[in-house]
Amino acid sequence: MMPNMTPEKSPTHLTRAQEAERILVHYGGDFTAIMLMLERQFGVLHNRAQVLLTLCGIVISTTGVSGRIIAGTNAFAQWMIVFGVAFILLSAAVVVWGVLHLRWLTMQYGHDVRDWLNTSLTYRDGKTRAYRLAIILMLIGLVLYCGAIGEMLLYPHVGGLPAR
Repeated sequence: MMPNMTPEKSPTHLTRAQEAERILVHYGGDFTAIMLMLERQFGVLHNRAQVLLTLCGIVISTTGVSGRIIAGTNAFAQWMIVFGVAFILLSAAVVVWGVLHLRWLTMQYGHDVRDWLNTSLTYRDGKTRAYRLAIILMLIGLVLYCGAIGEMLLYPHVGGLPAR
């Protein structure tokens, strides 16, 4: 158990300082082992960011095929699809700049392993926040996009779509 935590009042997440302490205790200050652990964490984060970017690309590609038909429904559907795609593009931009933007672990500042670890954890947490923001933006975009599709389906005769 970490210092200053009682079983009744344990938080759901460690603070960055508590996490750094746990890592240093577990790895015994072994710089190479700590770096490998952090590299795995960054690998997971980057893989998830690539999946998110792929989903954004699928939505944008789908819009190229069906966007005109959806937008032909009415002005509401037009605004929904335009804002939906805008949020998807913003999500992609946050992923590319905030998560996939590189600064190598060996470039992180630190006088010793503890200082370097704190700097690296701060860097990781910034990328994690960017990833979470990108997810929120993508979900808002998908809700708007699906709303535009729903609007189109509510008015099947508008815009030349046959009702079957």
